[in-house]
This record gives sequence, structure tokens and C-alpha cells, in this order.
Amino acid sequence: MSTLEVGDPAPWFSVPQSAGAARVVLDELAGREVVLLFYGRSASADAEQALSAFARRGDLFGGDGATVIGLSAGSGPQLSFENRPGWHFGQDQNGDLAKRYGVDGASGPSANRCTVFVLSPALQVLAVAKGAEQIATNVLPLLEARQKHKPQAHDAPVLILPGVFDAGLCARLIDMYEAEGGREIGVVESAGKVAERFDPTFRKRLDWYISDEQTVQHCRDLLVRRLLPIIHRAFQFRTTRIERYLVGCYEAAAGGHFHAHRDNTAPPVAHRRFAVTINLNSDYEGGDLGFPEFGPRTYRAEVGSAVVFSCSLLHEVTKLTRGTRYAFLTFLYDEEAQRVRDDYTKRMAASGR
Repeated sequence: MSTLEVGDPAPWFSVPQSAGAARVVLDELAGREVVLLFYGRSASADAEQALSAFARRGDLFGGDGATVIGLSAGSGPQLSFENRPGWHFGQDQNGDLAKRYGVDGASGPSANRCTVFVLSPALQVLAVAKGAEQIATNVLPLLEARQKHKPQAHDAPVLILPGVFDAGLCARLIDMYEAEGGREIGVVESAGKVAERFDPTFRKRLDWYISDEQTVQHCRDLLVRRLLPIIHRAFQFRTTRIERYLVGCYEAAAGGHFHAHRDNTAPPVAHRRFAVTINLNSDYEGGDLGFPEFGPRTYRAEVGSAVVFSCSLLHEVTKLTRGTRYAFLTFLYDEEAQRVRDDYTKRMAASGR
């Protein structure tokens, strides 16, 4: 077992919170620097010292700055900072996560020193510190430098293709949505469960499944003819399945937005491979696509143009500030992914759910 090194991708995890029924999910906290702290009972004093050093630096950890995740070995001791807003504390109950990070022995949860990893917005290791005494030398100067000189933002691996839907079809889909009306549809939450009633602070959008078969077939024909060949050229992925034909509506008056999330991390949607968004109108402000792991840049395609990206990417829809945004939304996958979907369906049926 070797400790993670600078440049390594940090293993994702989902662990129980130290208090309460929620979970700490690393991949959902991407998009900003993450300071990850492992500690055990004998290292609680060292962990308190490290957290105190972070708490004194509101310029680095407040607002859009770095966030903190504290992970205790087993039930672990409770630290005085566990109720601090925006910080997260979880339990590495069996020590398995510490082993995945290479934290063990003299520098591990069983020792009297904590171990700190600094992660990038894309969850790559930027620095490793052993014990609170290295916070001032290894952690804070790095965060200061990154705040003062923001790393160059890079384009997300996104495909934008114009002219997939013509203006007439876009207008017709909006008219059909307005005639039928949208509704809130359950959203997959971080714990891998589908919530029928979800938190409007996480997503505020109304959806309508296209009900006219002729229109569904027309949309499918255009996707197959105009979009799927380019996806294969760009990503070497041959689509054989289109999951749904749906129009989503974000309204500024309702606070329309979608908090940062991934589209395939929960079992019911693990089959999804690529997401497709086709803008149907342009007379709105806000409501753009963002990919926080790759920087602050946002993306907006022209009417009828498709934005295609991997379902594994963390993405968000920024808050709409004026007007109403309509978009055609779907997911693409293949036969191998269909087997994943079938396996999940069989497991649920066997369990009586």
C-alpha cells in the first residue's frame, strides 16, 4: 500500500456523516479545492490544531474557497468544528478508505498525527501533509498561491454541434410544452435513491415527456442522422439507445436552476453514457451549463444546437435571472449499458421493489 502522490486522482467515496443520516460524497464536492483530513482517536488533538488553522483563514475557506472534509477512523472522537457550515465530517468505519489513500502506520488514523490531502477542483492530489505542523508549510501556502493566481481554466470535454434541430421544430416543441404543461419529476439523490419529492434548492425545473409519437420519431430521426455520427467520430462511442424524449423548462420567476451533479452515479441510472441538451430558445439570461471541475466557464449553444458530454462529468445549470429557458434533454447509451440497466431491473424485481 502506497500513499497517494501529487497528481494522482483521489478515490471517490460516500461515507456516513459523523452525525445525522446523510452521507459525505466526495465527487459531489468537486469544483473547488478540497482539504481532506484523516484522523483517529489518538490524533484528535492534532486534528483540532489543523482545523483551527483552517478556521482562522476565512479568506481561503469561506465563500467559493476550499472546503474541508474530516474523516475519523471508526466512530472516532467528535471535534469542535463538526458543526461549522460548509465543512463535512464523516466516518471511515472500517479504515478501508484510509487504506485506499495509503494512510496507515505511523502517519495513519491509529497514530497521533492526522494526514491531510489537498485536492484540486477535479479531485487530483495537489499536496500531502503529515500532521498539523505541516499545515503552515504544505497546505496554506498552496491555497494562498492558488487563490492569488487562479490556475488557468480549461475547456471541459464537451461537444457542441449546431443545427441538430431546425428552428421550426424548436418552436413547435415549446408550443407543445405550453399546451401540455410540465411537472416536477423525481431526481436521483447522492445516496443512490430516487426521490419523488426533491429539494427545490437542488433542482428547480419542470419537465414534459413528448407524447406525440410522430414528433418523437421526428426527433429520433434527426438525432440519428445529424448527431450520433458526430458523437462516434468525436468519442468513439456508437449509440444504440436513446433513453427519453423530454422538454425541460427553467423559469426565472421560479428560481430555475440545477445544482452541480452527475447523471450516472446511482444504480437506477448507471447505464447512462452521454447527456444531450438542445436549446429550444435564446430569450433568457442565466441558465447556462457549467462544469465546475474544469473551471468557471459556462456554455450556451445556439437554438437547435446540441451540447453533448459524458454523464460522469459534474455539471450544473446556473440560476436563471430573466425569462424562461426551454431545452430538449436526453441520454444516450449502448447495448452493454442496456445489460447494466436490465441487471438492475432484475435485482429490484427479485427484491420485491
